[in-house]
Amino acid sequence: MTDCASCADERAAGAAFCEACGRSLAPEPACPHCGTPGGVGDDGYCEHCGMLAGRERDHLETDCGDVAAAVTDRGLRHHRNEDAMWLATRGRDVDVVISDGVSSSFDPDVASLTAVSSAGAALGDGIDLATAIGSAQIAVAKLAAEGDPRRQASNPACTIVAAAVRGGAVTVGWIGDSRAYWVPEEGVAEQLTEDDSWATHVISLGADPEQAMRDPKAHAITAWLGADAGTIAPRTAEFVVGDPGHLVLCSDGLWNYLTDAGAFAAAVREGLREQGTLITAARWLADYAITAGGADNITVALVPITPVGGEQG
Repeated sequence: MTDCASCADERAAGAAFCEACGRSLAPEPACPHCGTPGGVGDDGYCEHCGMLAGRERDHLETDCGDVAAAVTDRGLRHHRNEDAMWLATRGRDVDVVISDGVSSSFDPDVASLTAVSSAGAALGDGIDLATAIGSAQIAVAKLAAEGDPRRQASNPACTIVAAAVRGGAVTVGWIGDSRAYWVPEEGVAEQLTEDDSWATHVISLGADPEQAMRDPKAHAITAWLGADAGTIAPRTAEFVVGDPGHLVLCSDGLWNYLTDAGAFAAAVREGLREQGTLITAARWLADYAITAGGADNITVALVPITPVGGEQG
């Protein structure tokens, strides 16, 4: 017999889960620093040596076979992963949402997870993309009045980019600077979203693009989800796929290392060619950003799309 560590209920040795409380009966992992078995608390820190051993959100993957895949990773410089992702499939229909927490706000990791959970659930209920993003706006804004009182002084905030794929028809929507790209089988990538950023704004007013992108304020976002964001309508775009390719959604932890459209497309195609599956290609792209410096959290989702009547690869 073995006792459940959570409720002390006795169950037969070898059982995978406690029949009383449902918790796993598998041995808890040891701290990678001091080796204490089961020493890692829910906050990711070892209760014996105090070192950060890792959190569940440091690296997550969603593998939907040949329909879609997504990976999120903490990277090298941040102490936690403030990105979040949602990926759901129904046959070959796909709903995907990526959110990047604004690090200067309080609880940005909570904001991003709230955003993708709210928008993803809405899309699953058949709600249109713009309304789904609107529901995420409301949910994130509510965080300022909940939980830790420090949220009132620095409202939890995040970006969002989402896509609904229905056969060969694609709808994307966004607020902030997380991006969606179309990567054809040949040629450069097409950025489907336009960053809500200082640089994009001043360039639209006539500023020199190269000078604007070199400015320290270049990546400062001008629209976001949060209680202090004001009323902002998400922008959306729709298109019907004419030739096979891949829809790619990602946070700036990836695209900051692949700002050239040709380089972005080449990296995606190299990952797909060398790795062979969507999930390993998504993992390869996350590793690419980590190898390039890993200065930010990284999230990437891949969705292959073939025109109606074509063969799905």
